[in-house]
Amino acid sequence: MASAAVAGPGLGTGVDSDARGDSAASSVRGSGVLRRSADRKVTNLPSPNGKTARIANSFGLPAGRRYSCPGATATCERVCYAGKLEKLYKGVLDVLTGNMLALAGLDRSGMAELLVNMIGGFRADCDRAERRGARVPRDFRIHWDGDFFSLTYAEAWADVIRDSPDVRFWVYTRSFDPAALDVLPVFSGLPNLSVHLSVDPDNLEAVKQARRRHPWVRWAYLAETFADGRADLVALPGKRYPCPENGRRIPLISEKRSACIRCGVCPSGPGDVVFSIVKC
Repeated sequence: MASAAVAGPGLGTGVDSDARGDSAASSVRGSGVLRRSADRKVTNLPSPNGKTARIANSFGLPAGRRYSCPGATATCERVCYAGKLEKLYKGVLDVLTGNMLALAGLDRSGMAELLVNMIGGFRADCDRAERRGARVPRDFRIHWDGDFFSLTYAEAWADVIRDSPDVRFWVYTRSFDPAALDVLPVFSGLPNLSVHLSVDPDNLEAVKQARRRHPWVRWAYLAETFADGRADLVALPGKRYPCPENGRRIPLISEKRSACIRCGVCPSGPGDVVFSIVKC
């Protein structure tokens, strides 16, 4: 799920207000083409002045339980920046709604075909930039907004990830409840995917059970403050990292790298990450 105020599992990011990437990312809404989003915090290629994203390397769907987030919690819905952006910027909502409409009613292969084409556009943008001399890591964030809304949709993503070993994907999700929707078995064993369970005090016990079932997953824990997060997790094993952008230790974007690519914890998945609702 997207992140608000912290661009992790539910807080702020730097998504452009029109949610457009380069020309390869655009299409007519509802036409059967998916549109990527340009997010300054996660982009794999900043502009020379370090202000904007030159490559759109993220994908989103509308937020909320009524749409693509069956596992949304009260905390998530209270702080979700993505839902706020949808209300503030018509262009953002148009892109996200168009993506949802394009996927609606398709089977696994139909969804996978759209996703393959979208990732192909991302790959083409990376190739074009590299021919011009740029160094471009092939990192792609799934769901800067939204989540896995069905098992079929998750399976389509797994097919695409499996067939794209040159791209490193990462995602946050709350779709891990066996009684509702658990997509984690679908993603087991994919070496080029880092999965972070979006955790907050509302679903902490459920997440503990999910990790017992799937010990390979990482956590993205959202607390009111970093101190609260440390206290909540102190008795749990594993290495965890406070988000450095959320803690104002690194900028959202610079002329060299975006915050997520510079940090690398979420894309590469070496441990759990902690986000704070209150900006430090």
